[in-house]
Amino acid sequence: MSAPMTRRLPPRTAPTGGGLMLPLLLTIAALVSAVWVVQIKHGNRALTNEQSRLRDEADHLEVEWSQLQLEEAAHSSHARIEQIAREQLKMIEPRETVMVSGRSGAPAPAGGGQ
Repeated sequence: MSAPMTRRLPPRTAPTGGGLMLPLLLTIAALVSAVWVVQIKHGNRALTNEQSRLRDEADHLEVEWSQLQLEEAAHSSHARIEQIAREQLKMIEPRETVMVSGRSGAPAPAGGGQ
């Protein structure tokens, strides 16, 4: 019998860094992407909250503007102006009309001469 033939395998070498580089880069890219998504979502929520706050403020200002317009209308009514003229300025309606002529210094009563 002949001696069994043994086959020799080439010696194993330690794995090089090139085989681990791609998974490492993909892991880093996934982490960076995840952090970026979180930051964008946070910014979006902050902007949505600010938009809601600004809409509420606009609604409040619209109501206040309407109230101010009503108040202005009330303050400029003829009856109120007449009341202020009578009470604060002590103004009264004239009982008779007196016309002043530019030629003479004495006022002449209105309503036709006597």
